[in-house]
Amino acid sequence: MRLTLAIVAFVFSMQGMLAQGNYVHEAPSLNQYDSLMLANLPEISAIAVLKSSDLPYYLDNSRLAYYRPIYQQISNECGQVSGVAYNFTYEINRLRDLPANEEANQYPPHFTFNFMSGGAGWFGVSYFHSFEILKALGCPNVETYGGMAAGGNSRWMSGYEDYLSAMSNRIREVYQIPVDTEEGLMTLKQWLHNHLDGSDVGGVASFYANSPWNMKTLPEGSPEEGKKVITYWAGNPTHAMTISGYNDSICYDYNQDGLYTNNLDINGDGVLNMKDWEIGGLIFADGWQGGINFGDSGRCYMMYKTLADKLYEGGIWNNAVHILDVKSIEKPGLTAKIKMTYNRRMMLRIKCGVSSSANDTLPEHSISFPVFNFQGGNNYMQGGWELEENKTIEFGLDITALLGLLNPDSSKQFFLIIEERDPYSQGTGHIEHFSVIDHSGTYPQEYSCTEDSIPILDNGLTYASLLFEDELEVMAITTSELPAAVVGEAYNYQLESAGGNAPHKWSMRSATQESVIQAEIDTTGTFVEPDYYNYGNYAHTLPFSFPFYGTLVDTIYIHPKGLVMFENTNYPWPYLRDPELLIRNTRCIAPCLSTFMTILPDSGHGIWLSEDAEMLRIRWKGIVDDPFNAFPIEFGLNMHADGKVDFIFGSEMAGHQSIWSCGFSKGDNLNYYIPAIAESMLINEGDAIELQNIPLPEEMQITEDGLFSGTPEQYYKEVTLGFCLEDDDGCKAYRNIKFSATELDIDEKEFSDQSIHTYPNPFRNSITVLLTHPSGQPLTCMVYDIKGTLINTILEKESLNEGDMIQWDGRNEAGKTCPPGVYFIRLIAKDQAVSSKVIFTGN
Repeated sequence: MRLTLAIVAFVFSMQGMLAQGNYVHEAPSLNQYDSLMLANLPEISAIAVLKSSDLPYYLDNSRLAYYRPIYQQISNECGQVSGVAYNFTYEINRLRDLPANEEANQYPPHFTFNFMSGGAGWFGVSYFHSFEILKALGCPNVETYGGMAAGGNSRWMSGYEDYLSAMSNRIREVYQIPVDTEEGLMTLKQWLHNHLDGSDVGGVASFYANSPWNMKTLPEGSPEEGKKVITYWAGNPTHAMTISGYNDSICYDYNQDGLYTNNLDINGDGVLNMKDWEIGGLIFADGWQGGINFGDSGRCYMMYKTLADKLYEGGIWNNAVHILDVKSIEKPGLTAKIKMTYNRRMMLRIKCGVSSSANDTLPEHSISFPVFNFQGGNNYMQGGWELEENKTIEFGLDITALLGLLNPDSSKQFFLIIEERDPYSQGTGHIEHFSVIDHSGTYPQEYSCTEDSIPILDNGLTYASLLFEDELEVMAITTSELPAAVVGEAYNYQLESAGGNAPHKWSMRSATQESVIQAEIDTTGTFVEPDYYNYGNYAHTLPFSFPFYGTLVDTIYIHPKGLVMFENTNYPWPYLRDPELLIRNTRCIAPCLSTFMTILPDSGHGIWLSEDAEMLRIRWKGIVDDPFNAFPIEFGLNMHADGKVDFIFGSEMAGHQSIWSCGFSKGDNLNYYIPAIAESMLINEGDAIELQNIPLPEEMQITEDGLFSGTPEQYYKEVTLGFCLEDDDGCKAYRNIKFSATELDIDEKEFSDQSIHTYPNPFRNSITVLLTHPSGQPLTCMVYDIKGTLINTILEKESLNEGDMIQWDGRNEAGKTCPPGVYFIRLIAKDQAVSSKVIFTGN
């Protein structure tokens, strides 16, 4: 069952009641006893919307059998200690009702950490990347892995059966709970207490902040006196920890007035909220600073106030915590078994693909993985560079997702794809074995590639393939067309599918047009400074409303690391090592995202802006210094008022030697676009691309159950809608379906006595439209873009003669030249209409 988050409002301090209008700013001071009582107000029945859930004042799930014993991490894997060793271990054991004090029920942080830590544990890794591995491949238990950190920081596990066993231990999704408000805090407390579904046992949560080096002690005479507490998180959010419980009674006198209050404006900002609270806190565990010797037996309190304070002002990263929806599967649907030898693993990316034709030499579709993706440092495949046998590795990949990309009625050819990016030609190796195994039956069915010892091509793509002859249960969207809608009338249609494991989840995704252009970086802009060069941003109000994925944006937040965001959040994801992953999951535009980019204003670096009514131009200049390369960098972003964006590169960059990416995203890991230039081995000075998102009709929606509905408010002519179906195993099927909406009483079809002929098509400067129709009829001729937006009315007359011609010069109603692309010229006469598609290449 998928996790559904619900927010339950609850009054546990005077603040909740005061928010209803009973607050008097000049409130009398409270004594310590009164202050403590206010933290545990009983249910207030007079305010029906605020219902108490009878939560206990104290809870600590780290004392339960599902929580593994607290221990000391060995290197920089704090994100994986919190996210995997504590959080995931607890949640999967809670699901299975198993004790976490046995190695068979514990999960090692280093299985996920070692894929992204540079090959030697040199730097930390975001737990978000590890969560992607838990989704795609799962995690072996400690018994299978050989220990919490068996083999050290560079080891990659070898053995197909071990990878197969890991695939049983997975997560469906990661959820974020904003905790800077009372409602958000209550949601977290409900999660800790009852898993937000009324369960008898709650969950745990992970978060990022600075290391807890500045612990204080709870005051004498207060609850839990003498216990360790964090009252202020100082510095960068470089450390991950795990929340296991809460205590509504602990106190800390921030303003030194001798009182413990939650209803006084102690910070003097004129607003009474959680930033003013002195009562209540969470319990967290750490894997650093001695493990069980940290704090109080490995645990420490943190005041509720720190959840609301801003980062760098005492708060946690993004004022949010993260929880896991775990799942336990008996076996995957389809796996790939691979054995290969290679001596420079960071030079390789491994993908799997599929084709519905037995004669294809290349795959039609492919999927990548959060592992074996130019990772692991300059080591042998299993790690290190000394033992010859470590050049060879055997592993398994869950390729069930390919079942959504196959044609159910065609052949099934599977591919292994190994991409090498080796600028100095140091890497050598070969594919020893590739097979695909179907686990849907009583016994696994394996088909193997007939070739062996396939050499890995230098700086190219190496393929191994096999033909799968047995039937496979392919997941597919079976709906192939949508009935036409009528403008202004309610519409709904149930989409259908076949295959896959329930529950299914439907969604929609939009398309993007990409063009190579000629452009130069604007060097005349105004220098601007973000609030912090590492994690901060610079807020800027646009001179126009910018359309982005169906919404209009007026303010952007420019980050020094090479991206623009649309929410005022700190730079995302501490220890990010996968910039494409960030783009897919963050609402942003990123012309050149690199966490290793540094801007030094004293060295001539910086961020510059220039703008007019039609365009905003942003220029970044700095240096990239990642673990593998160091080079100066300059690039620009142009944001056009019509929604187009340009990425312009002002310096040469060896893309294959750097940790970077580019693109834009709605932030839902579905509606995003990574342009081809992100995969280029070499980016030259002056390279530039233009991207245009084609938004979905904003009036139309689809439910998770597949009901497509809405009331179209304008004419649509065969607009392509992208539908996605995802099953419980993460398998996704896609299908593009045309959607049209026409006016009532207009027959939208070709008919013999009225038609449009256009030439030349495509056209550059102007297109001639020849109209054939009965003479004497009123007639209107309009131009629409691919989104269904009316661009221009080029003819509107009561009467024309047969064979009349008009021209369209590619301009809109305001007289401005339209961007190149696909347009529809639509002719309406009486109660009938006909359309013709034309292509404008630009002047």
